[in-house]
Amino acid sequence: MVGKTATPNTHTARTTVSAKARREVLDSAYNIDLHPLFKGIFSRWCWRVFFYRFTSAGRWFLIPYLLFTVFAAAIYEQPFFGPFIIATVLWLLALLVALLLPVRVSLEARHTERICAGEVLRIDAQVRRQGRTPAVDLQVQLNNLPSGLAPVETHVPVPATGDAAPMQLHLQCRRRGVYALQGFRVSTDFPFGLLNAYRVLKHPSPLLVYPHFTPLAELRLPGATLTNPGGVVLQSSLGESFELLGNRDYQEGDDIRHIDWRATARMQTAILREYTQEYFFRVGVVLDTYLPKRAREAERENFERAISLCAAVSDYMARQEYLVDIFAAGPQLYHLAVGQSSVYLDEILDILACVEPYPHESFTKLTPELGEMLGQITLVICVFTNWDDERRQFVEYLTMHGVAVKIIVVRNQPCSADPHAYPCSGGISVVSQAAFVAGVDVV
Repeated sequence: MVGKTATPNTHTARTTVSAKARREVLDSAYNIDLHPLFKGIFSRWCWRVFFYRFTSAGRWFLIPYLLFTVFAAAIYEQPFFGPFIIATVLWLLALLVALLLPVRVSLEARHTERICAGEVLRIDAQVRRQGRTPAVDLQVQLNNLPSGLAPVETHVPVPATGDAAPMQLHLQCRRRGVYALQGFRVSTDFPFGLLNAYRVLKHPSPLLVYPHFTPLAELRLPGATLTNPGGVVLQSSLGESFELLGNRDYQEGDDIRHIDWRATARMQTAILREYTQEYFFRVGVVLDTYLPKRAREAERENFERAISLCAAVSDYMARQEYLVDIFAAGPQLYHLAVGQSSVYLDEILDILACVEPYPHESFTKLTPELGEMLGQITLVICVFTNWDDERRQFVEYLTMHGVAVKIIVVRNQPCSADPHAYPCSGGISVVSQAAFVAGVDVV
């Protein structure tokens, strides 16, 4: 299903931006280093105390306590000092326990290192109490989460199952990227539920979040007939790139390495194995990584959707009899040549998870790298975020070298030039935001 270009709705754009701002503030509750406003040392210390040391009940109780303190100081009458002293004693006892209570535990955790954006990562952990840690209720949460990741449960209780307590934590992977999980924070709100005594356990582990994509049921390709000899030997060091055709008698000048010695011993004459050349289709997938420095949120979403669609195209190619070359230019030039089958799809997705936007047009970098391989490539699939003169010239450069081209433009706003006015043999498909959200299965 191919979508049409549509004019963006202003109200929808405002809603998206405000939702992003809310996500940034929410992320700062898990990692103060990501907060868009609090940059000073003292402000970040106050924020950590407010979120890490105070419990949710403690934060709610702190507000009426401060108001009552101001009111009691202004009135300065004896009946108000009794509740004030009781509340102050509770705070002091909770503070002493939070500072002096030893939370001595060890933690082991494991999780998969690769996951798709939008999915929930399950972390299997095991907590062990050490030393003379009192038998108080403990809770575990992820510490200093990077932006793009959010815990499904803010606090996970530790089961009281003897020395070792197995548990599970769940992490929502909202955006693709390369992340590093820092560790965990084990805390207890004993005895009054106002303040936390906690210990940070460093447990660095990598996490690669793939772009989310819908598998394509059909990819309509132009009629490309150019094949290349060599087969999978060009992509693998194992095996030969020739298919066994049969046996025949040895003739003078034949390569003796192809003699079938078993058949020779059986027939009492030299027998040669005869091979036929294997041919294959080699496809290049070009990803447009251009994104202005001060890009709007809608343009960033177009860029992410283009990466997701590039992943869907690569997945389709991996399920077909194609050899795939991925080209993406950005801060560095990515070129990955992979073989057939879905085994190589992980290598493609690894690159697509790492691709960063580039504030300059990247086709000047791509053209020399791609030009050296145009004699071997059957078809080039271009995933663009816009259609303009520079992209048209890039496509004309490819067609001038006799390569079939399939063009996919991922854009919700109108293109700089009319893509349907360009006579392309493979056609130009424009995928809008509505079509992408509905699920693009044919393009």
